[in-house]
Amino acid sequence: MAWDEWEQLKADALARGQEGMRLDSAAAAGGGGTGNSADLKTNKAGKKVAVKSLRDEIRPDTDTAGSHADESSSAIVREFSGWATGSGLKAAHEEWDLQVKSLKGRLGEDQTALEKTHQAFQYLDLGIGGQIVQIDAGRDTRRED
Repeated sequence: MAWDEWEQLKADALARGQEGMRLDSAAAAGGGGTGNSADLKTNKAGKKVAVKSLRDEIRPDTDTAGSHADESSSAIVREFSGWATGSGLKAAHEEWDLQVKSLKGRLGEDQTALEKTHQAFQYLDLGIGGQIVQIDAGRDTRRED
């Protein structure tokens, strides 16, 4: 590729990037900055499905998969006891247990966070509404001489 061609490609990429970039700007006419609405919204039905999946499928399946690996790995570690392979497998198995426990903990945290999101949005709405009510629309000091 010739140097001039490379420079032209870089200039074209830069031009494309600048056309589509809009940071910290006002909402576009008729809606929010990137979507069709200026309102922050939450998908209650989607969260319910996600929580149900975490509770009924993903977390139990993680337990099942972790237990299955426990049984298989324990049998192999016993079979190779006294060998370097056995101690290596035992260390790998212990690490596996830690990783499964960590994943299960994270999935539980995600489930709890999703369950609490609706309530958090309600409190946020109430808080902002309370702040707006407290705004004093009294005299405008900018117009005083």
